[in-house]
Amino acid sequence: MNKIATVVLLFVTQIMVAQKESKEKFIDKFSENVCKCINQKGFDEKSLNTIVGLCLIESIGKYSNEVEKYYGKNIISNKEQMRALGENVGANLVFSCPVFADAISQKINEESSDEDDAEEMVEETLFINGTIISTNYDQFLTFKLKEDSGKTHTFLLLEDFENLYLITDSVLKPTDNVKVSYYLAELYDAKIKSFVTYKVILDITKI
Repeated sequence: MNKIATVVLLFVTQIMVAQKESKEKFIDKFSENVCKCINQKGFDEKSLNTIVGLCLIESIGKYSNEVEKYYGKNIISNKEQMRALGENVGANLVFSCPVFADAISQKINEESSDEDDAEEMVEETLFINGTIISTNYDQFLTFKLKEDSGKTHTFLLLEDFENLYLITDSVLKPTDNVKVSYYLAELYDAKIKSFVTYKVILDITKI
């Protein structure tokens, strides 16, 4: 009885391995056709997703029987199976289709660069020199700084930093010249029910 069970198990295992290898060969063939289609149609940054989608659908039509065998009927209307096919083909194209791999790499680099630029814009460090003329201890600590030109600025304390004690412990005198580094932040003011631009201090040093 054990021998029969072992034989059946080996037989089933062989079938599963064969099916897996057969599906992998199909994905290779399918991906090769998609890659060929992408090269023929050409694309730019804006049309990449559209062209890949069109080539995917064209290839589904060309290999409809095999697609149905491995992914089921009416795959185009089946989001889960369509996504599974797209992921399998996409993973294959990254290694087998240079034009696709280059386009994806370029797109990732550009998106990463855009994110970095956005972060730099949001938290760009600015600097102002002057003297502190008043400090207000309310829900948040704020202080006013006066430049040599006479222009005044109000700063908001939201974050801890090394030289914070110069303000909180009143170490600085009204006659002391200081350099303040800060960034601009859009914060919601509940009193006026609107977003207001605040100068949020990052550091302060005596000069």
